Amino acid sequence: MRPELEAITLAAGTAGAVGLVGAGVTLLVARRSPAAATLLGPVVGVASIAAGVVVTTRAMFLSEHDSALISLVLLAAAPVALAIGVLLFRSVRRLDRRAQQRLADEQRELALARSRQEMVTWASHDLRTPLSAIRVMAEALEDGVAADPDDYHRRLRSEADRMTGMVDDLLEMSRIRSGPGGGEAAHLDLAELTDGVVAGQQPVAEEGGVRVRLDASGPVPVDGVAAQLERVVANVVSNAVRETPSGREVVVAVGERDGLARLTVDDTCGGLRPEDLERVFEPGWRGGTARTAASGTGAGVGLTIARALVEEAGGSIDLRNHGPGCRVTVQLPTAYDPPPGR
Repeated sequence: MRPELEAITLAAGTAGAVGLVGAGVTLLVARRSPAAATLLGPVVGVASIAAGVVVTTRAMFLSEHDSALISLVLLAAAPVALAIGVLLFRSVRRLDRRAQQRLADEQRELALARSRQEMVTWASHDLRTPLSAIRVMAEALEDGVAADPDDYHRRLRSEADRMTGMVDDLLEMSRIRSGPGGGEAAHLDLAELTDGVVAGQQPVAEEGGVRVRLDASGPVPVDGVAAQLERVVANVVSNAVRETPSGREVVVAVGERDGLARLTVDDTCGGLRPEDLERVFEPGWRGGTARTAASGTGAGVGLTIARALVEEAGGSIDLRNHGPGCRVTVQLPTAYDPPPGR
């Protein structure tokens, strides 16, 4: 074989072997990080060429000067390949992050669209129930066949109030999803605010045979929109009262812990399954697959609204099993009056 062909064959074989090994390593890395693989690609290319050249030069017994010159050329090419790899790595990583963000946004939009569609479907179904009852009772009153007209009038008012509450819930959800802003924040006492809400819930609780006890050790200052925080407390407390059987107790506690204003509401509903705990803040979910609303319930978005308003105020809310029922915990940043002269 001619020396030239022998040199070409040796260089190609060596470069190919090194390149195949490098390609295998690059593919393994690409499974974990495509961006990192782009960094290895140019380096593997230069390494395979360098291996072929080095082996060939040694086999051809080139002079020391020529070997040194070839080595310098390879050394000069290596940083260029590495720089190209770094540029590719950054570009691919940036594109990968954009793709992941775009995918996350699309998934979030799909989830919102699905929950919105479900909420509209459930609300339409739930609104149809009181409307049907109102129509039947109105026809009975019109035809003069109502056994107890006064009772029918009270029930008509009750059903109308129920529909009003459901529409208010839907409007609030629409406002929350349209963006922040629902009033001017002020310096509030969470304990005093909660006391007013609990007093308002007492008639409903007594009607259902439920006791509501408030435990507040003193003022708990927070900054927030009064109407929104009242709605948070009302939604959480009314949900606990509704889910607590007659003869049981709901305990509402307000205080400070670890520098945060803390509101806890304990009911005696019997607890929830783990898979249900993950869904309690979903729009329209009422603790089961049945979509028929019980009397006095809203559109099934009370806890959803509470979470959105709490997060808008810079706080957090969670629900977990606790004792004979569930505990809802709301935490908000504590606000303090500035020192005099500041």
